[in-house]
Amino acid sequence: MTKSLATLTAELRRLRVLQTLHNSTEYTADLEVLCDYLVVGMMLLIEDVGWLTDHGLIELDQVDGVTSLRLTRLGKDVAMGRERILGVRRPEPQLS
Repeated sequence: MTKSLATLTAELRRLRVLQTLHNSTEYTADLEVLCDYLVVGMMLLIEDVGWLTDHGLIELDQVDGVTSLRLTRLGKDVAMGRERILGVRRPEPQLS
């Protein structure tokens, strides 16, 4: 079965969110900063954040009106390619 371009793009965006959180201090990032960093529209990012939260890959924190995302253990495993979740693109293997 062939996936649509929209599906492939969403899967890649979700992987990029997980990888960005994996590479950030304490596995966290502010939603607005992440939006700017990934150069993606806020509505698309909010949809992906909801999807990732529903699947247990990230958790959300709200402090003083600021939304922060935190990577879960499962999210870290998916970002590193140790686990697979349908709906998130699998990362490319690391070349040594």
